[in-house]
Amino acid sequence: MFPFSRHASALQELPMLHHLLRNHNERKLTVPMLLNLLKPKFSEDGSNKLKYEKEVYHLFVRYLREVASGRRLFPLGQVLAFVTGSTEEPVLGFSIAPAIEFVQAEVGFLPTAHTCSNMLSIPMGTTNKPLPPQDELFNLYDLAFSQTYFGKM
Repeated sequence: MFPFSRHASALQELPMLHHLLRNHNERKLTVPMLLNLLKPKFSEDGSNKLKYEKEVYHLFVRYLREVASGRRLFPLGQVLAFVTGSTEEPVLGFSIAPAIEFVQAEVGFLPTAHTCSNMLSIPMGTTNKPLPPQDELFNLYDLAFSQTYFGKM
């Protein structure tokens, strides 16, 4: 026997079913949503690296705002796809939470991604190798996020 009352629909009895079956295109990805998904892994307070991590993270957030406002070449979902392989958050969330790690720039400042671990690696400046000017850095981000190579060119 079906567990629902004769006059009630499954959607009325199980509101979660309605949530799972709704059109997910209604929910447009926003900068706050993306930043909530991509948790930065900062060094501990007092660390010398923390200053450089916060500097590049601040620029990354500014870059995302430009993407969301249409001043860059693609939608925010493309940044999420670069990190996770998906342009939107799955209904039940990611099994591995996406995150941002900060790495020292060895060759350049092109971000890379590891979709198996949902990790975005953002190169940061150092005393010996400062960040490039904002326009140049944002152009590198455009190059990385518009490709399907996850920054490995």
